Amino acid sequence: MSELEWDFDSWVRTYDEDVEREDWIHADYEEVLKLVAERVGGTVVDIGCGTGNILCFLKCERYIGVEPSRGMRAKFKEKHGFEPLDGHFLSIPLLDGTADAVISTYTFHHVPDEEKEDAIKEMLRVLNPGGRIVIADVMFESEKEELRIGKEDGTLDEVLDEYFATVEGLKELCERLSLQCNFKRINRYVWIVEMLKPAQSLKRS
Repeated sequence: MSELEWDFDSWVRTYDEDVEREDWIHADYEEVLKLVAERVGGTVVDIGCGTGNILCFLKCERYIGVEPSRGMRAKFKEKHGFEPLDGHFLSIPLLDGTADAVISTYTFHHVPDEEKEDAIKEMLRVLNPGGRIVIADVMFESEKEELRIGKEDGTLDEVLDEYFATVEGLKELCERLSLQCNFKRINRYVWIVEMLKPAQSLKRS
């Protein structure tokens, strides 16, 4: 992200209440967090961790939150007693091979399409060989499907205002990076994708 303007500082006061309202983006919110949490263990890095809601469901040896919003980091510390790292998808302040899993829930759509591959590469950098990336977010099977659903549901303006990934695009990305991947559709809008890093480290280009 050439310039991150998530502006979550102004949202932090109502964030936890807003996600519980289960609008079209956050439908099945807690179920999605549970499904992500059950897929990972060991050392888990959470990109765009917000106020740390997934900690209610995670069972891991070590958790490291990464969050660009100062307000969100402060709220996270208020809730959980420790503060996440200041970073984002394209700049994770951790050494190579730190994590067994990198997760992201409801945040990948803030990454512009042309920078999604770089974001995945940065997540792979901090993963141990054989580790996994688990992303849960609004996604669409294709750009055509994105337009169809947006028009049918009256959400087209909101859909086009974000950088929602497509399953087609992520499959192509995984093929380029030699990653195994699988997708699970949770509801009309939300998908979970798992990307597995080869047991042998990838060569950096």
